[in-house]
Amino acid sequence: MSYTVADIAREVGGQVVGDPALLLQTVNSLELARPDELSFATSPKHFKDALGSNAGCVIAPRGFACPAKTVILHDQPKVAFVKAMWLFHPDRVSAAGIHPSAVVEASATVGREVSIGPHAVIGKDARIGDRARLGSGVVVGERVQIGEGSVIHPNVTLYHDIMIGSRVVIHGGTVIGADGFGFVFEGGRQLKVPQLGNVVIEDDVEIGANCTIDRATFGSTVIKRGAKTDNLVHIAHNVIVGEHSLLVAQVGIAGSSKIGSHVTLAGQVGVADNATIGDYATVAGQSGVVSGQRIESHQTVWGLPARPLEETKRQLASLALLPKLLERLHKLEERLEALEDALRHSKVGP
Repeated sequence: MSYTVADIAREVGGQVVGDPALLLQTVNSLELARPDELSFATSPKHFKDALGSNAGCVIAPRGFACPAKTVILHDQPKVAFVKAMWLFHPDRVSAAGIHPSAVVEASATVGREVSIGPHAVIGKDARIGDRARLGSGVVVGERVQIGEGSVIHPNVTLYHDIMIGSRVVIHGGTVIGADGFGFVFEGGRQLKVPQLGNVVIEDDVEIGANCTIDRATFGSTVIKRGAKTDNLVHIAHNVIVGEHSLLVAQVGIAGSSKIGSHVTLAGQVGVADNATIGDYATVAGQSGVVSGQRIESHQTVWGLPARPLEETKRQLASLALLPKLLERLHKLEERLEALEDALRHSKVGP
């Protein structure tokens, strides 16, 4: 589907400088864009690249000038470009219907315009909301609820009693509702603690591929509205993840920790049990939040254990000086020994 620059500007709320009638076929990066494609620029480096690119039109911040190209000026060019991406490439919608190889229990409730793919299994008393899409091999356990417009990609497993909100996206291979990791040691062996709770995923959450979210021991493990996880994220029993928080790849969160709203946990962050991370906090990559630690709202922390960013930077800078400081210390020790020897010899006289 093609759009004129004027169409795109109207859709994203931008101002056209150049040819509003220019017809564009799709979006692309500055490096790959052709004369019939749209791209974007947000920084001085991007501006330079935009001037030399073949893109027919560029979305850029107000004040950007490129006489040789048509430009859409916008206060938030990246946001505008994302909206343009959706305009050219709307979400793929599977045809409604239940594949003949799917197994749907008679007591399950399936809403209107639902798509259920090959070899999917829908358990007893499950409820699938209107316009939900379930890919091939999806397993929906007993009494699971899936809200309207949610997309469950192939080979996702939802254990029993899981509650999924509306417009949730869960990518392939993810398992939600497996037992939390709870054991007590008794008589020389590990005794399993029953995991009697569930998982609640609120509206507009997106879960990446091959993630695991464990059910609560009691109550619920909760992923709140608008939160997003990358691939390979593990969330343990009774964890609460706040609204619109971001969990990047290989994050692991141990049991009963509380993650606030608008929090960012960067790649490979580990959060031990019973930790608390306040709203709008950021934990930098490969950091470790120790058991019971509290990170205040709006803090940026780094390291193991995670400390305020500037403090960690100072510690690392000091650590880099250690070899020279040790060398100076050894020289001072040698001078001290020489002085002590001289003093001892001066006291020994005829």
